[in-house]
Amino acid sequence: MRFYFLFLGLLISYSTLAQSADTTRRRVGYQETMPVFPGGPKALFKLVTDSLRYPPTALRDGIQGKVLLAFVVDSTGHVTNITIKQGLRPDLDAEALRAAQRLQAVQWQPGTQNRRPVNVFFTVPVTFSIDNISAGMPADSLDLFPGPALVLPSRSWSTNQGEIPAGKGVIYGHCLQRLGFSSGGLPQYVRLLNLTTGKFYRISVKPIVRTRPENEFCVALPPGRYVLQWYEYSYGTEALRKAARGALTDRRYSFTLQPGQLQYVGKWDFAQPNAPRFLSEKAVLDARLGTEDQKLYQEAFTTIPH
Repeated sequence: MRFYFLFLGLLISYSTLAQSADTTRRRVGYQETMPVFPGGPKALFKLVTDSLRYPPTALRDGIQGKVLLAFVVDSTGHVTNITIKQGLRPDLDAEALRAAQRLQAVQWQPGTQNRRPVNVFFTVPVTFSIDNISAGMPADSLDLFPGPALVLPSRSWSTNQGEIPAGKGVIYGHCLQRLGFSSGGLPQYVRLLNLTTGKFYRISVKPIVRTRPENEFCVALPPGRYVLQWYEYSYGTEALRKAARGALTDRRYSFTLQPGQLQYVGKWDFAQPNAPRFLSEKAVLDARLGTEDQKLYQEAFTTIPH
């Protein structure tokens, strides 16, 4: 991922107290020099950008732009008083400020007026750009920050358990699995991220020791906005990602689960590699369910990931 740390070379002011700059400039032989970073602008660029990391929350929300930093290179060549002059939002501001702290470890050649070292104020923009992600690098925050290595599967739900658990909603649907009958009896899962709570969940979309290509799933989950992270099938893991740019919900398939509701989330078709489809075939699935449960499922809301 590439970030741009752009130096405008804006000299805001000098810390000269005895005379104004205009008066000083009228002196014969007046000279001034800018502070010099060891190795020049490229070395300065590398020092800051090597440690700069896109905050996952900003990447998730598709936020990009400039954070304007201000700092002083004092008369001894040390950087002091690093501040945010114009912020973008707290997570990006904090990251720009954190990365800029590395400047304090390097001594500059100080700026001068008439050969006398002086304090020099700089204003520098740090640009966060999602569009400048390098080819082959992760596309969004779920690639960069995938969450815990292990997430236990959420328990399935059925009408035999009575009412929907307090503080939760229930999703149900059907999944057309990868590899069909050749997948054998291995289970398959879809991992979700609840954007409302920041927690990850793993739901079974194919039970163990079942070889038929299409299977039903039904699970109770905390309410909130969900994005689909990846599909775990018999021989690998595949990210469930769209080609769109922008916020995480533009790049990933998402749906919203309401508390206390039963919601149909569609037919999740993973038969073809890297080409997931989310279809609305509620009537087909409802007809396969037990007759005593059909009325309950028929009245369920439809929430297809999109």
